[in-house]
Amino acid sequence: METTYSWENHAKDGTSRLVVGGIHGKEGLSTIKVLEVAKDINIPEGRWTLYNFPPSPYLSTLDPLYYLSLRGSQLVSIIQENKPDIYLELHCYHQENYYKLTKGDRKDIFGVPGLVELENGVLIGSVSPLIRSVFFALNDFPFILEIPCNPSKEVLKCCQNVMEIIATSSNRKEILQKLGQIYPQQVQQLADYFKEYTENFHSAFMEIKTRAREANLKSYQDLEMLISEVVKQGEYNLNTRQIKQLEGAFLIFKEYNSFRCCKI
Repeated sequence: METTYSWENHAKDGTSRLVVGGIHGKEGLSTIKVLEVAKDINIPEGRWTLYNFPPSPYLSTLDPLYYLSLRGSQLVSIIQENKPDIYLELHCYHQENYYKLTKGDRKDIFGVPGLVELENGVLIGSVSPLIRSVFFALNDFPFILEIPCNPSKEVLKCCQNVMEIIATSSNRKEILQKLGQIYPQQVQQLADYFKEYTENFHSAFMEIKTRAREANLKSYQDLEMLISEVVKQGEYNLNTRQIKQLEGAFLIFKEYNSFRCCKI
């Protein structure tokens, strides 16, 4: 089955919206079904860009090496080109991995909170912090939908509803207001996650970038010391996994910074 897919719709100047599937492994076999529904959605302004990748070796988006791989660099290139205000990553999972994606201690193990179920096994959450802090402004809306592989009609309908909301919204506030009318408890949980991210990971990362400009970082050990100092002095509530992700995010920032891809 052909899974490479690219489609774009321009209305007029305005919000840039980017939806990408097939991020790794064979997920594109399932995510292309979502994108085929999405291309018929009308937008009132801005851009609506859809892209699906062909199969590739599986490497987690929580691993910094993903963004240095061929597939990861292709994804970054698309993000750089579109500079989306609203960004949706489509993933799919097998049922045996449901608990791994949603369990309460996921932040302790993987450095990110558990995904939140909307309905019919459709899970929502933020994109990897490794790119959330590097390529997106704080109030952009970069998020993921994890859907069961080989999605049912009910799953596709849920995805279509979510995508219609983001296609007709121009910012984070509008999206959350509309989603909150359908999924109030889930949106409150997402708001709590965002508050925690803002106060801790994002704030720490911004401070690290600022201090790094003034520091003479000659080695990875120098970076580790800087991050440890920033986290301690700022009293940021970050666990060991999240601190390692700060290191990874900074290395990705340095790798791609020469392309001036990062939003201010």
